[in-house]
Amino acid sequence: MAVAVLSSFRSKDKLTQNGACVADKNNKVMGIWYNWLPVWCDDTDEQFWTDDDLNPEFSRHSYVVHAEKNAIFNAPHNDLQWATIYVTQFPCPVCTQAIIQVWIKKVVYLRFKPHHAPQMNAAKKMMDAAKVECIAFQNTSSPDKDFLNGLEDLNKNLY
Repeated sequence: MAVAVLSSFRSKDKLTQNGACVADKNNKVMGIWYNWLPVWCDDTDEQFWTDDDLNPEFSRHSYVVHAEKNAIFNAPHNDLQWATIYVTQFPCPVCTQAIIQVWIKKVVYLRFKPHHAPQMNAAKKMMDAAKVECIAFQNTSSPDKDFLNGLEDLNKNLY
């Protein structure tokens, strides 16, 4: 999870910086990325980062590639079957489709947004049907917890 969190810092999304890390069954990192624009789109162009969700042409949601899909795309030569994906936010339905399609069998998420409950329910329904295990990071016994707590403390002290 620490790798997913660290990668999220590279995102230029002003509202939600997300990261993802795909690891094989031996915890070997296979793909890492964050929410970002498609290749060759200018990330300094503010039109791609606007927040008008009522107009898809002016909503960042129309342009940004989610961290989960970017991590999968950045692991093209690796066999992702039975892998785990660590994500900073619960996956949306479209990312869940990608996760299932490449045979990732475990999703570990750091947080979810309560106002996304309908989307989360749809994603969870697909994961259940595909037998993809989905667990909250706080329910794991990961050694990353100490590192992430220290990172959070550092962030509080800096800002």
